[in-house]
Amino acid sequence: MMNKRLTNFLFKIDSSVEHRNYLLTVREAVTILFPFILVGIYVELLSNAIFHRHGFLNNIYHIDQWIPGFKIFSRYFTILNFSTNGVISVALTFLVAKIAVRKSSESELVAGITAAFSFMMMNFNRSVFGHVGHYETNHFLEGSLGYSGVFIAIIVGLTTGWIFNRFTPMNEQKNKSFKQNVSLARRTQKSIMPVLTTLILFAFLGCIASSLFKNGTAGLSSSPIQFSFIGDNWILGSAILAVALNNCLWLLGLISFFDFNNVNSSNMVQNLEYAIQHGSSWGAPNQISIHTLIDSFANIGGPGMALSLVIAIIWRSHNKDLRIIGKASFLPSAFNINQSLLMGAALLYNPLLIVPFLCTPVVSVLITWIALKFNFMPPSVYPVSETTPGFLAGWLGTGGAWQALLFSILNLIIAVVLYLPFVLLHDYFEDIREEGASNEN
Repeated sequence: MMNKRLTNFLFKIDSSVEHRNYLLTVREAVTILFPFILVGIYVELLSNAIFHRHGFLNNIYHIDQWIPGFKIFSRYFTILNFSTNGVISVALTFLVAKIAVRKSSESELVAGITAAFSFMMMNFNRSVFGHVGHYETNHFLEGSLGYSGVFIAIIVGLTTGWIFNRFTPMNEQKNKSFKQNVSLARRTQKSIMPVLTTLILFAFLGCIASSLFKNGTAGLSSSPIQFSFIGDNWILGSAILAVALNNCLWLLGLISFFDFNNVNSSNMVQNLEYAIQHGSSWGAPNQISIHTLIDSFANIGGPGMALSLVIAIIWRSHNKDLRIIGKASFLPSAFNINQSLLMGAALLYNPLLIVPFLCTPVVSVLITWIALKFNFMPPSVYPVSETTPGFLAGWLGTGGAWQALLFSILNLIIAVVLYLPFVLLHDYFEDIREEGASNEN
């Protein structure tokens, strides 16, 4: 393990983060929500990989041709998917606000409901105002109600809790027993000011956001930034910067901020045309690009090379909570669905796991750049399904080049090695905390 001085330094940082009230609030909310997150990712896996016309497993096994009622199953899992994953941020903002109100049990539920309303205000669709014709326009930005709205949901929930705490008298301590006979007048008198203040505030902010950005707050959290680069000299640095920024934003809850699939789309088309004409991607005109560096080789399991973290946890971690999360996340992460890992492992605000989460994709980009620069493997040119297992994406994208599969596995192994000491350190710190707690008792 790392030397003692560095270990003590990391333990101090980790402990200081552990005692931040707002982080504890978010973690408690995620803990409550985790069963729904877990159900949601498996529903997404079934919906997108199996019961989807272009799903990875459906394309291989042609499930739609031999399972009776395939369309019915497809609709059923689509409904489940959008009804769970599609509104996860609404539930999160409710829980964060409810937990953040610590002084009065009577205000908890009111704060949660207020936060949910406020969150919807922040995601109002301004297109409603300019809508003409017979076609219906959604009043809310549905894309931001799912995982793309996690960051805004946390901010709204914490702010709502803070407002309710400011309006609650300090001498009113939290009462564990919920009073059934509280009068309507008394409850309204206690809640009206924080409710009104919160709703006015977020209605104002939502109005500003919808005026500045076409997609409202979705313009901050779910509208991908696309880069376009000319020449090979800047691509490596740009790829490293892009993947580092993307993962930093994921850690904050700003999910799907960058889109690597559509970067330099003209170059991708040229590569595909070349491969179709020559029957191989060897010698494609645009071998090194953001897409060929990141999408197929530096996102195995999702951002942060998430599959490698899952493997490291299952392989060496002895922490029960972490192992439960790792085992439950293995199959979805193999198909690049990693919400359970990102939120369940408290990766959003875990200082230990943040380090390898940011470093492993950068190392993978460097290895892939070397392989492409010196023609050790061909570039990935063929489109693959979003649910294609990450370690197979490069192999399939190159048309079956074994060299691409070799480098994908190499990137995965190196990423596991980079994650391993931090996973062990996480277990070590948890053991110290548990031992300290037992000694106090």
